[in-house]
Amino acid sequence: MQSAAVGAGGLALGCDGGGAGWGRRPSQGAKRLNVFNWSDYIHEDAIAQFEEQTGATVVYDNYASDSELETRLATGAGNYDVVFPSDRAMVALLAKDLLLPLARQQLANFGNLDGEFLGLPFDEDNRFSVPYFWGTLAVGVRSDLCPVAARGLEVLFDAKLLISAKLRRRITMLDDMENVVAAALSHLGHPLNSVEPAHLQAAQGLLLAQKPLVQAYTSDSYRERLISGDAWAALGWSGDLLQADAELQKLGRESARVRVIVPPTGTMLWIDSMVIPRRAQNVELAHAFINHLLAARVAAMNAEKVSYATPNQAARALLPAEMLADESIYPPAEVVQRCTWLKNRGAEIEKVERVWRVVRA
Repeated sequence: MQSAAVGAGGLALGCDGGGAGWGRRPSQGAKRLNVFNWSDYIHEDAIAQFEEQTGATVVYDNYASDSELETRLATGAGNYDVVFPSDRAMVALLAKDLLLPLARQQLANFGNLDGEFLGLPFDEDNRFSVPYFWGTLAVGVRSDLCPVAARGLEVLFDAKLLISAKLRRRITMLDDMENVVAAALSHLGHPLNSVEPAHLQAAQGLLLAQKPLVQAYTSDSYRERLISGDAWAALGWSGDLLQADAELQKLGRESARVRVIVPPTGTMLWIDSMVIPRRAQNVELAHAFINHLLAARVAAMNAEKVSYATPNQAARALLPAEMLADESIYPPAEVVQRCTWLKNRGAEIEKVERVWRVVRA
């Protein structure tokens, strides 16, 4: 998941800035847990409850990209005890031996997880990782502003449609090489992980034709652009787009909506995990925190807050029926079957990188 770089629960906190325990400094001698997570990706009450139960102080910091997380862990900056990498980040973190094996006996709530989200290729035995949330690469459309009855990616890639609907410079794309190229490949009917030269050449052509119509390539401001109405359509992460719609409703703008579209032809699936860095200072407390987030009640509370799909089967039983029925959060099985995980393409990723360099030049 990529997300806007603002503090969880609307609070901008960071270890480097001395933020601790949602703004409190740890008392002398208090146990301290350093957590590094995507922004707007946890319910603040989950933190408060853990602090109350354990007497610990949680120092909560946010990152905005996989590369930022990897750099922090590789250099030891922050001394983090729990982090939340994406599936693609897991490959690099494990290759560099930056994660600590988990003590499963300290995770009594591990059994709450849905087996469908266990044993994924990046950590087949879940020796290092515990699933946190999953979601899709999706399209968000300001349905009150955009005159197009969009069904999928055409609202971002069909140049004639964009121009006729006055969407020029009203769309945003993620600043994310692999997922933007995957979206282009999908629109062209090619496999999302393809490195075939002809497929990538076609994707490059599509993205170059689209470029003059794009307002911004951004992974951390598209939600705000949709809320303000500067952008009418955006490629983004399903939960972020749903959060934009919820924010419009909070602002009392009842006619203003962000409609979230999971392309019916299939899209990229992703999953974020909870892991313990090898340099963690408070390993036992880190396990306790992960186990806390795996509790059914806490996981359900979290899912309602962030609008992402939970892999916690016990938590799903506690969620509102309307959330479970929302196909932008939990796509129908037939759509999920047409979706795919981002693959580790090894040295062949250079082919995708070349496309991205040309597009972003």
